[in-house]
Amino acid sequence: GGPRRASVSTPWSSQDTMPQEVDVLKISNDDAAFILGKSGRTKEKIARVSGAELDLFEQSLTLEIRGSEAERRRAKKYVECVMAQRVGPVTIDDDSEDDDLTVIQVPTEAVGFVTGSQGNFLRQVEEEWGTLMFFADFRGRGSGREGQTEKLAIFGPRRGRRGAQLKVMAAVETKVPNYFTGDSKPDEDDDQDEWGTKTLVLKPDELSYALGKDGTTRRKLARASGCIMEYVGQVAFICGTMEERVRARTYLKWLLKQRHGSVYVDDLKDRDDVTVVPVPRDAIGYVTGNRGQSLRMVEEESGTFCFVEGGRGESEQLLIFGSVRADREVAERLINNLVNEKMREDNDRRRYDDRDYGRGGDRYDDRRRDDSRDRYGDRGDRRREDSRDRDYRRRSPSRDRYRRRDDSRDRDYRRRDDSRGRRDDSRDRYDDRRR
Repeated sequence: GGPRRASVSTPWSSQDTMPQEVDVLKISNDDAAFILGKSGRTKEKIARVSGAELDLFEQSLTLEIRGSEAERRRAKKYVECVMAQRVGPVTIDDDSEDDDLTVIQVPTEAVGFVTGSQGNFLRQVEEEWGTLMFFADFRGRGSGREGQTEKLAIFGPRRGRRGAQLKVMAAVETKVPNYFTGDSKPDEDDDQDEWGTKTLVLKPDELSYALGKDGTTRRKLARASGCIMEYVGQVAFICGTMEERVRARTYLKWLLKQRHGSVYVDDLKDRDDVTVVPVPRDAIGYVTGNRGQSLRMVEEESGTFCFVEGGRGESEQLLIFGSVRADREVAERLINNLVNEKMREDNDRRRYDDRDYGRGGDRYDDRRRDDSRDRYGDRGDRRREDSRDRDYRRRSPSRDRYRRRDDSRDRDYRRRDDSRGRRDDSRDRYDDRRR
């Protein structure tokens, strides 16, 4: 069949500009499947980390590697490591001239935790930082704490290797507290170098605030500053260029100040990493949202760090910080959209209020009051008449009783009169017979 090709933009930009050539490796059928990986991901990962192009011909079982001499050399080394993983532990010669390797000592009790289920944790770190990682044996390197640790090899460009290294250090520290930060001050500081690391020890309440839910706040500060930022135990590791480190430390300082009140930026006019958006005072609550949720969504979508500086007059100043201007422009557009939504809602509400309570409002209210009086007046009259009828009906049965008593007396009198009349007639007949 045709070749399986993997080609991505290289992170090794400056030194790898030599003309491209091709190296061909003969591989076995089992190696081909292992190099290809699930859905071709392993081959793509090797291409991304090395900067070379890889074509896998499954019929002829050959692997073609295209790129500069340094790219091809790195790609061949990574392919050999991947193939070695299939049959046993990887052995690495520590005499490489590529400057593409970082080794981290992982305590034995944390190896399973760092690897993750089916290697998932290492794969996630590789994906995030553009690296290639595996546990390995080394030739020509000191044994370290023999029997107590295993060596994790991290291949890739410097920034990616450092980000992956700190991610693993944070995981180890979770499993084995104080393994990397047991000293009162970590020995990682090289803050005077152009590329280096600054460490800051955080208090427990500061750490939880600076971390955020599921690490969202830490990622926000790292992305906005352009710096690598990771929390290893209670220690914040800030890595990058001098400018990036200064920016990240400043953002972290402002973030922690927000816990106790408003933050004011003294050098606002002199900064080149900020966009100021005036927000009407009655719209600021809508823009920030319930417990700051709307503003957090803006930050997440734009990769910026935003907060409200105490304003003066009729508007508040919303500050958007970020090392990339395009990201700040995205955030500014999103915030202006929120302000416009709020203004439209307010205008719609005012028009509605004017329609109901404007010039015709009094007449409408009078009409409602008159109608209510008429309705309630009629209802009151009806209620009064109904109560009289009920009283009369209640009294009527007693009158009926009197009426029935009178009727019975009349019947008695009539019966007596009839009996007297009969007696008188009988006397008259008797007297006539005697006569």
